Amino acid sequence: MVKIVDATTEIYHLDSLSDLCTHIEKCGRTCYKSENLITNETAIPFISGILKSGHESVIEHANVIFSMPDTEKNRRILTMKDVRGMNISIENDPLINKDVIVVSGNMRALRDIARQYHVHDFLTLIGNPLFYIKPDAEPSFENVKIESVQSSRFSELHNYITTHSVCDLGAYKDITRHRLASFSIESTRYCNYSKGKFGSELTVIDPCNIEKDSPMYEEWLKCMNMIEATYMKMAEMGGKGDQLRMLLPHSIKADMIMSSNITEWRHIFSLRCHSAAHPSVRLVMKMMLEKFYQMFPDFFADQYETFIKNQ
Repeated sequence: MVKIVDATTEIYHLDSLSDLCTHIEKCGRTCYKSENLITNETAIPFISGILKSGHESVIEHANVIFSMPDTEKNRRILTMKDVRGMNISIENDPLINKDVIVVSGNMRALRDIARQYHVHDFLTLIGNPLFYIKPDAEPSFENVKIESVQSSRFSELHNYITTHSVCDLGAYKDITRHRLASFSIESTRYCNYSKGKFGSELTVIDPCNIEKDSPMYEEWLKCMNMIEATYMKMAEMGGKGDQLRMLLPHSIKADMIMSSNITEWRHIFSLRCHSAAHPSVRLVMKMMLEKFYQMFPDFFADQYETFIKNQ
C-alpha cells in the first residue's frame, strides 16, 4: 500500500553569514534525500563537491546583501544588472538618511559577476575561500560592506525567503516555471523508493481536489497501489532509478526547496494563489503566503487580505 501524506510547507531561515554553508548543505541534500548524513563537518566537503561538478544551482539558496556609497566609481555596478540572480538599486538608507547603492544576490550570482566582470569584492568580503574565483583580486569598488544575509532593511528587491515544501510532482512542475526563483527538487532518478531508507514504498500526496472516500478517490487509490506494485516488481528485476521513475504519477510526493526575493514571491502569489491556478498548487502557495505574512506583514498584507482573509 502506498503511503499517503498531506502537502506541507516551512521556511528555511538563514540568520547569519556563519550559517551560510550549513544552510546550503541542508537545501542541497534534499535532492538526494541524504539529510541523515549531515554532521558538523559535512557542509564544506558537500559544497566543494557540488562546485567541482559544476552544478551550482544549490548555492543559489543563500543570498547576501551589500551596500556601498553612491559615488561615480561605484555606479559602474549599475551596468552589471544582466547577471542572473543579482539585484542592484539606489535606495535611501534609513539609518543614515542618504542614498546608497544596494547590491544583493545569491552565491552563484556573486561567483558569476566575478567570472563575467572580474568583480571579486563581494566574494572577498564574505571571506570563504571555498567560493573564491580569484583569491588575490584587486577591489573594483570603494567602501563596500556586508549588510546582512537573506533579509534587510531595504526594499523587497533585497529581501529573500527560502522555503521547503512537500507537494505533488504536478504542483512543482507548475511552480518551477517561475524562472527568477531558484529550486532544488527531490530527485526521482537518484531516489530509489524500493530501498529501505524510503520504507520500500511510494509516498503520494493526498489529492485536495478529489473527495476522500468517494468512488473517484477509491479509483485513484487503486491506481496508486498498482503503480507501486509495478515499481517494486521492476526494482526486483534489477530496474535502476532512472528506469523506475518512468512509472511515477503526478501524485508522487516530492520535496522542493525554493528561494526568491519578495518581488518575485509577490508575482508568484498573484498567479498561483488565484482561483485559476491548479488546486494543489494553490494549496501550497496559500500555505506559504500565510507564513510569509506572519514574517513580513508590510510586504504581504494586501495579498493576505485578497487570497486568504477574504476567501
